[in-house]
Amino acid sequence: MNFNQLMKQAQQMQRRVNKVKKELDNEIYDFESQQGAVQGKINGKLEIVELNINDQMLNNENKEILQDLIMVSLNETIKKINKEREDTLNKVTNGVDVSAFL
Repeated sequence: MNFNQLMKQAQQMQRRVNKVKKELDNEIYDFESQQGAVQGKINGKLEIVELNINDQMLNNENKEILQDLIMVSLNETIKKINKEREDTLNKVTNGVDVSAFL
């Protein structure tokens, strides 16, 4: 395989990776805490696009619980998003690490 062919393949892979990354960025993920006290949506860019808090949680007595519920549910969702992104990009690149080029 000559250098030109290798470069052409690398450019094609880069275009596929960019396309998949854009699709993943636009993906919407739901999150929910235990018993539905906190619910919302987060996109693939890890931006919270919707947040709903159960009215019963909105008092000073529940403040720490509410904060913990939000952190836990968001962190779990972010881990899920990162894993899905990694798995999807690995499929596109056949396991080749192209992170230096992204």
